[in-house]
Amino acid sequence: MLETDTIFVEADQLTVSAQEIGRYAGGSRYRLDLKMKALASDMLVKAATLVKPVFTYALHPVKSIERQNGFRLQSGSYVEVPLEENDPQTVSLAAVICTLGPELENTTQRLMQNGDLLTAMFLDAAGVAQLEMLAHKARMYIKKRGANLGLFTGCPFGPGYNNMPLDTQTNLFKHVDAENIGVRLNDSGVMLPMKSISFWLRVTQNKKAAEDHGNKCEKCAMQNCLYRKVPYKK
Repeated sequence: MLETDTIFVEADQLTVSAQEIGRYAGGSRYRLDLKMKALASDMLVKAATLVKPVFTYALHPVKSIERQNGFRLQSGSYVEVPLEENDPQTVSLAAVICTLGPELENTTQRLMQNGDLLTAMFLDAAGVAQLEMLAHKARMYIKKRGANLGLFTGCPFGPGYNNMPLDTQTNLFKHVDAENIGVRLNDSGVMLPMKSISFWLRVTQNKKAAEDHGNKCEKCAMQNCLYRKVPYKK
């Protein structure tokens, strides 16, 4: 059995703005008018009654770097990582999974089936924003744990991030007890409940190599992302 820590988070601790809801609903250039801002605020309130935020993680000591783009863990398993994460001073990798549970997704689907597409879209966007905040809180939790040991954490990376293939999801799930928080992979490698997110996080001795901005958009190479939080930098 994996030694996995599980942390429950209160829904009211997932503080996000109406503007974030607008970004996930309509893209980075979308600006809420008063009516849509009120709807976004209402959906944040509704979402807080539906979600059950929790994250789980397992820390894996790194034994060596192999083939220039991956880590051999002390357990013997191998994790391929993007080239920019290939930090030789990495002490361990944390496998992390966060979820809001199934109820928000179920409610969104019912709204769509009843033809209330606008409300469904904004409720879904509220869930995406809250899930991103939950992932941030998970990272900050591990960062604090590392800081107590004089270590630093990098930027999250994982399946579907930047140029990391989605099929690496299976390997990540082998390194953390996802069932502990009710998350599983379907036959296509998609997480269920769908309001879930997974990532790796480096814990390193190298302060310079620890990207401390906390925003994966700054490292993403996708040039034309509709939902990019920051301007694309070549």
